[in-house]
Order: sequence, then C-alpha cells, then structure tokens
Amino acid sequence: MHTIALHHILLKSPLLAQDLVKELELGADFEELAREYSACPSGKQGGFAGYHPQDSLPLELVEALALHDSDKSFSGPVETHYGFHLLKPVGEKPKLAIHDDNAADFIALNQDDAKTSDDMAVPLSSETDTSQQNSDKHQPHH
Repeated sequence: MHTIALHHILLKSPLLAQDLVKELELGADFEELAREYSACPSGKQGGFAGYHPQDSLPLELVEALALHDSDKSFSGPVETHYGFHLLKPVGEKPKLAIHDDNAADFIALNQDDAKTSDDMAVPLSSETDTSQQNSDKHQPHH
C-alpha cells in the first residue's frame, strides 16, 4: 500500500482558493500561505498533515496527486467534503488503481459525472409512458 506525505492548504471558500492559486503562480511560498490561511490544524506545520495510506484519503486528493503536472509546484484547488485543497506534491506520485477498498468511491465519482448529464436529458417516450400509466390508474373500471 502506498503512503502519501500530505502537504495541503484547506480552504472553506472557492474564491479564496482561487486567490491563493494566483499567489502560488506568482511564486508565493506554499508553507507561508498554509500557515496564514489553512483551515486545517496542519497549517501550523506549513501544511504538512502527516503520512497517510493512499486508500485512507479522499479519492479526489489521490487522483489530483496522481495526475499532477510536474511542471507546477502545486495542484488544485481540489474539492472534497472537507472543503477546497491546494496540494503540494512531495515524493512519488500515487498510482491509480481500482481495488476493493476504493472501488465504491471510484464508481460513485464516475456515476456522479454520468448522473449529471443523464438528469439533463429526459426521453419523451418515458414521460408519455408514465402519464399513460397514471391515467390508466385513475380511470374507473367497468
């Protein structure tokens, strides 16, 4: 199992996350920004939140670290249920693999994307079928 050294800045506002992205792109120090802005207690350590087994972290963070463009010094913002993360990749990139421990998360993540597009398109035939079934239910039987 791969262990990840997590360096992050946790933010509650997407607008603040975007502002810090601009600061980092201009050369601001990640650790200083973490100390000043992070909502995580790890901010006091410059954003270092310790070593974590890959499968114990939110899938969104692992994917962002695995797909990180090594030309950039940071990745993000990445949204999780904790908030918005700016990540500083350190060490070897995690490898993405579907296994029993993360398969449900991986499938759920992909279903959320598919569900969003499916919700927008409702076939007319299903609406017609449903209304026909409902009208049959309300007609008296002779």
